[in-house]
Amino acid sequence: MKRIILLSAISSTLLLATNGDNMISLGAESRAMGGTGVAMNMGTDSVFRNPSWLADIKGTEAMFGGTLFMPDVTGTNGNASGQSASSQADISLIPEVSHAGRINENIAYGVGMFGVSGMGVDYRNEDPNKGLASMRTSFQFLRFVPSLAYKQDNLRIGAGVTLAYGALDMSAVMPSNPNDPSTAQQRGGGMSDTFGYGAQIGVGYSITPEVTTGLYYQTQVNTTYDAIMDFNMDGVYDDLKLSQPAEYGIGFGYERENFKATIDYRKILWSSADGYDSFGWEDQSIYALGLAYRMDKLTLRGGYNYAKSPIDGVNFKGATVAGTPYPASSIAFFNIMGFPAISNEHITTGIGYEFSKMIGIDMAYVYSPKETKKSMNMTATNEQNSITVALKYKFD
Repeated sequence: MKRIILLSAISSTLLLATNGDNMISLGAESRAMGGTGVAMNMGTDSVFRNPSWLADIKGTEAMFGGTLFMPDVTGTNGNASGQSASSQADISLIPEVSHAGRINENIAYGVGMFGVSGMGVDYRNEDPNKGLASMRTSFQFLRFVPSLAYKQDNLRIGAGVTLAYGALDMSAVMPSNPNDPSTAQQRGGGMSDTFGYGAQIGVGYSITPEVTTGLYYQTQVNTTYDAIMDFNMDGVYDDLKLSQPAEYGIGFGYERENFKATIDYRKILWSSADGYDSFGWEDQSIYALGLAYRMDKLTLRGGYNYAKSPIDGVNFKGATVAGTPYPASSIAFFNIMGFPAISNEHITTGIGYEFSKMIGIDMAYVYSPKETKKSMNMTATNEQNSITVALKYKFD
């Protein structure tokens, strides 16, 4: 049980990124359109979703932006005092920057650097007897993605290399002797950072001048955090291996005159990722819709993103969870109290405005309605608001 509580403290910093522990998308244009981008050119934002569309870049572009993420998370552990507690880590800033240009008429390049997460949870001001172990976590996970894209007639092919950096710090109130509560104190191994790598590949195709389609695949990224916590209380700080899962997707787009519409289907393979498979996470299907209408220099955007939570169907009723060595009560504590990745739907909107042929701004607002998950006398709620702002600069 001690190991489960400590693992929940580590991973709960990831819980606020909406599609499981992933942002619905990166880039203001894509986020305003429901997180879509598999089947349509979205400028330099394409480096984050489907690099093949970089082949449609005209000239050279650069984007600088960030997302202000504002979650509202509470937990109630009825197995302890039954009192509710709210995480004090209720605001995060997630940066992103990208650049793209042409090598020749057939080949384009792109590079993006962005934060997948820059947040955590903070229950240090809460009584440990409330059942949350007064946990505090801080986690940053960034990706640097250089990419190339090739276009021939109606076909586009793109690929990129993912270089990832993660940094993790955590602590929780834990007793060295489980039979003696007086030995409880804040425990943690301090900041641990690590690197990982992966790849992504995408294909885009124009079926007609108005209708496009796209496919993409992103590999798993393996990372290990060294000496993060003494899980078994033997005096040695242990390593923790976590894997950001592989995913793939398909999409269709329609563009005519000033109107755009696009729809994506994506799959995130949580069940085969280290650190998630042990806690019963299920693979997640994501359905996203995006619309845009341009009026001279102003573009209006909107969208919708739905993905059933990867822990929504996990069965915590048995003595153990199938395929794991942990009792169901411990798995439930990890998922419900320490890692409530329970958001299902996101409503998105935004605008784009061109101040000139060279300079423009994109903004997006994403709202995830309040969700509640109950299991084994424990309850978590999660509601999210986020604002993304990006400046774009186009060179001749």
